[in-house]
Amino acid sequence: MNNRIKLLFSALLFTNAAAAHEEYLPEIIVPGHTEQTLVHYVKVTPGDQGLNAPDAARLIASIAGADYNDNGPLSGQMQYRGMFGARMNVLVDGMHINSGGPNWMDPPLHYIPVVLLDSMELTRGIASVSGGSGIGGNINAGYLTSHFKDGGDFRINGQVKLSGHMVDDGYDFGGIVAAANNRQRMHLLGSREQGHNRDFGGGTIADTGYRRSFIGAGYGVKIHHQEFSLDYHRSDTGDSGNPVLPLDIAFLDTDLLQLRQAGTVGDFEIESQLSYTHVAHRMTNYHLRQPPDFSSLPLPPFTGSDRRYVNATGSGMGYRLHVGHALGVGRITLGVDGHLDENSAAVFDPDFAPFYINNYHAAQSDTYGFFAEWRGPIRDKLNLELGVRYNREDMNSGTVDAQPANLPLASMPGTPPFAIRMLRDRFNAAERARTDNNIDWVAKINYEFSETTLIELGLARKTRSPGYIERYSWIPLEINAGLGDGNNYVGDVNLKPEVSHQVELGVEWQAGSAYFTPRIYYRRVDNYIQGVPVMDMFVRAVSGKANGDANPLRFANVDAEMYGFDAMYGVRLGDGWRLDGSISYTRGKRRDIDDDLYRISPLHTRLSLNYKKATWSGTLEVVAYAPQHHISRVITGNSAIGSSRGTPGHVIANLHGQYEFQGTGLKLQAGMENLLDKDYIDHLSGFNRVIGSDIPVGERLHGTGRNIYATLTYKW
Repeated sequence: MNNRIKLLFSALLFTNAAAAHEEYLPEIIVPGHTEQTLVHYVKVTPGDQGLNAPDAARLIASIAGADYNDNGPLSGQMQYRGMFGARMNVLVDGMHINSGGPNWMDPPLHYIPVVLLDSMELTRGIASVSGGSGIGGNINAGYLTSHFKDGGDFRINGQVKLSGHMVDDGYDFGGIVAAANNRQRMHLLGSREQGHNRDFGGGTIADTGYRRSFIGAGYGVKIHHQEFSLDYHRSDTGDSGNPVLPLDIAFLDTDLLQLRQAGTVGDFEIESQLSYTHVAHRMTNYHLRQPPDFSSLPLPPFTGSDRRYVNATGSGMGYRLHVGHALGVGRITLGVDGHLDENSAAVFDPDFAPFYINNYHAAQSDTYGFFAEWRGPIRDKLNLELGVRYNREDMNSGTVDAQPANLPLASMPGTPPFAIRMLRDRFNAAERARTDNNIDWVAKINYEFSETTLIELGLARKTRSPGYIERYSWIPLEINAGLGDGNNYVGDVNLKPEVSHQVELGVEWQAGSAYFTPRIYYRRVDNYIQGVPVMDMFVRAVSGKANGDANPLRFANVDAEMYGFDAMYGVRLGDGWRLDGSISYTRGKRRDIDDDLYRISPLHTRLSLNYKKATWSGTLEVVAYAPQHHISRVITGNSAIGSSRGTPGHVIANLHGQYEFQGTGLKLQAGMENLLDKDYIDHLSGFNRVIGSDIPVGERLHGTGRNIYATLTYKW
């Protein structure tokens, strides 16, 4: 990895240049909003919303088109218009983070606790090529940080937040202390979160406790026309459950380092970034839950309960360099960006020391990106954005091994050790290096139809290369980047990149105190990567007899499509009163066969009635989900534990408010989530794997029960 990194110290970031049509558009702040207007970007800030766990990914569900996949209290994945996981371009302070575990127990937002979150910004609709690669959409989350002040004297400020929530008897505590003047800034930040098993309307969901500590520091300086900053963050996650995954977090120890520059050279705006992450991760199936007994083999380590632990590591280096300059009536941005990632993972048995399986050994995924983007008016009230991106994706993997493949039985055809040996030898003998040359382009045009109405049409081609999990899973195990479907998977070195073509039409309307922002879209994806049944006799033999799934899946290229609509709307009703809402619908299905895509959010809507005075405010929110009958039969019907049954609809109500103690810096927020303690099924959760929970094995997780919470914030 070090030899590959040496090439990459020219790095660039996101330009501040904005298209002419965006400059007059203020942002939407959700849920602690004050005034909502026409937007292309939606900013989410932690505010009035109750949280049953400190997972920042939950906040995204308040945005039209977005939702949240619940894989565990610290392992949730954002979903936007049916896309989630590696299909989303999720950045933390503009930084790409390489997940340390092959089941994505640490997706990017795992590394930004809610108490340290400043804001998250979602690009609505088609994301610009300057935002990076990602077939699904762009999200950037930022930490609390220090800011330069006026004058040469240092001023100290900070924030401390303490939150408690009854649904899991948990707490979150954290804050920041900063000092700054007009030339230098510095800060320290940290947090601690802990919770126990989560309640739902019918009992308790086992294996949903969590524990995490976080510290960080940063320094920034202004030199002439340049700003430089260095930030370091350390995240230590301890015992934390993942009931829809085969294992739980024993520890996740992660270091994140980032160096940034922003400034001007003549008429050029230049921003650059260099980042590094390293993750050490252990997960087990026995220290928080009862281990399974899934093997039928009469030899160690397959006799008795099948206790397993996995040691995994992930490291990555990212770089960005963006240069902006006026061109004609608009502005052009040129840039290079990318990241170099490496992952390894191995399975062990605490009861039988000789046992091991190398899931992945030095699996490398290197991305080198180049783009050009122009934005500007092409005539009065008509604005254009054109962008093109080229990404080169280089992937490779080291050779693998497994202890059963070296047993005497491995020479006897018909035995599982023989099948493991055949899979190992076949993988090691294959040409594993792959290079993909991917082209993205974006064209967006909008017309200011009137002072109140903006119409936008967008077209795009976006690509995604397979991840190392999809290409280099050589032995059937339930490792699938957190799909939570209960299936064992194997990969395919020869997978092709996904290619998405998308069209979108949006209208943004605001008149006086009312606004309405509907969008409709259609996306056609060729070579969509999804599990399909495995016919290979060696894979089926290993999976069925040794790994508990007689019908494993393999990652394969299929054809898919997604279409739908979403909208945000609101109106001021009178002195202090507002009504705000959103509605979202996504339909995802295969084009090559009659089947639906897996884990797609059903039609849902949010409606909130808000009342605000000078020092206090209150909100009553209703969240409604329609039934979801469009279930992937290939995925759920093939699962060893899952179900192809649809999920019923549900309606829940939330109540929350806040009070500011004027002149003190104190603010109290409190509320109740799921007021009536409704017992409902969360469609976007996976299937429970934990024995002895109040939710049976194989049933989808239920939604959070009544959560009474309070948060006290002090700023100075």
